[in-house]
Amino acid sequence: MKNLAFAPPAVNAKVGRTVEWVNDDQPPHNVTYVSGPKFTSSGTMNMGATFKLKLSQPGTIHYVCTIHPFMKATIVVSK
Repeated sequence: MKNLAFAPPAVNAKVGRTVEWVNDDQPPHNVTYVSGPKFTSSGTMNMGATFKLKLSQPGTIHYVCTIHPFMKATIVVSK
């Protein structure tokens, strides 16, 4: 998370990999599930905070920062 955006906005990864978000912005953010393979959303992340997600099934995950709803991104998970 940098400059009020998820960077990169789309990621391709395989099942079993772990994706990590780091808030490099001053304002707080979160990673909130929208659709696709279900995951538990993060809480509010202040600057420097991290959130990790182990990818357990294939599909396209859509997520958003509900604090800044224009921040949207996806993870395409393959086998």
